[in-house]
Amino acid sequence: MVEGRTTVVIANDNYEERQRLMDQFDGMSEFAVVGEARHGLEAVELVRSLRPDLLILDDVLPHLDGLGVLAQLEPGQRPNVLLLLSCASDRLVQHYYENGATYCLLRPCPPELVAERALLVSGHPASLQGGSAGRATPSPRTIAELLRRSGVPAHLQGYRFLKDAVQYVLSSNKSTCGMTKELYPHIARLHGTQPNRVERSIRHAIEVAWGRADINDLQRLFGATVHHVRGKPTNSEFVAMLADHLRGAVGS
Repeated sequence: MVEGRTTVVIANDNYEERQRLMDQFDGMSEFAVVGEARHGLEAVELVRSLRPDLLILDDVLPHLDGLGVLAQLEPGQRPNVLLLLSCASDRLVQHYYENGATYCLLRPCPPELVAERALLVSGHPASLQGGSAGRATPSPRTIAELLRRSGVPAHLQGYRFLKDAVQYVLSSNKSTCGMTKELYPHIARLHGTQPNRVERSIRHAIEVAWGRADINDLQRLFGATVHHVRGKPTNSEFVAMLADHLRGAVGS
């Protein structure tokens, strides 16, 4: 686990389905998505190298199917496996359970249902409502949505670091905080990495967002804080922009 969060690898060859699952789990405080696989061989490699707590595994994958992935993983390497089945029979489901699946779920199923079963498999309280009820604080999913609207790709490590950074600033009721002495070390502890890597990943994510986004869209989103002449904001400016926007959305 990463600071009490269940680490997750998602294996699905369909980009849109994989992205919907990534979005769902990125918006939940119980989980930290640490990898995504597009085929079975990549899933095996990621599980062996990252040692996640949970593997969300599609049964139909290129190069190596779900059953093949389970067969490649030794019992000591195998995390909890939430298997998404394209078809099911009692015999087939039993075969998957015998080969290491923890829970089987028949597709198509919405990401919310996958998340509910992931909570169950991982031993978290089976509720997606969380502890934010009654508080005027944006949810992790709201933060994730704003990051996507800002042009930050969800597959970047900096995307997850930014999401945690904004959540930290909002929950601490600060307009901003010391990036080097406070925020980067906090996020590094959450993800088991180094503060300088957090800083570089966030800076790279902002550079990518500014390179792909339309400046007019950014100005509509953030208002006068975006200047086409001055260029991209610093890490601290971008985190503050996101936090201020979300505070305004909650207060309106």
